[in-house]
Amino acid sequence: MNKTDVLIIGAGPTGLFCAHQLGIIGLSCEIVDNLDKAGGQCIELYPDKPIYDIPAVPECTGEELTNNLIKQIKPFNVNFHLNERVEEIKKVENRWHVKTSGNQEFDVASIVIAGGVGSFEPRKFPVKECEKFEGSSLFYSIKDKSIFLSCFTSCQYLSGVNDESQDCEQLIAGIAREFCKEITD
Repeated sequence: MNKTDVLIIGAGPTGLFCAHQLGIIGLSCEIVDNLDKAGGQCIELYPDKPIYDIPAVPECTGEELTNNLIKQIKPFNVNFHLNERVEEIKKVENRWHVKTSGNQEFDVASIVIAGGVGSFEPRKFPVKECEKFEGSSLFYSIKDKSIFLSCFTSCQYLSGVNDESQDCEQLIAGIAREFCKEITD
């Protein structure tokens, strides 16, 4: 059983900043998140997209913001429990016992829910058998933009109607410009 002062549910920017503030006042914490890495939507959906609404930071990307927040909490030795979802919370006397999907157990004085819009799960296409294309030619987020470089030697089209697909189109257009510049220089 992991015993700590505070359990933060959510490793997005809010959860990471919360860990920093807890560390400053001398409280220990651990972070649980459903994703396989810290950063939440900033790292999952738009790691390369500029963000303009962070106080005192005129512009940064989702990846830069995440990396800076992780660097900021390093002195506090925060443990991350990624790829885990909180399954059970019980009040035991004046503390909380929390159990995750990975059978991690925590004994904590307080819980902070920094879940943003909740556990990120893409809205998948309802087309039958499309899952066989996931990760090879159908992507719900871009984890490694270099895999798209081969697309620019042939004519391929990306389309979508929501913000994420439009952001993706802009990102891939930027990658294409970089690629074309590299091969013409």
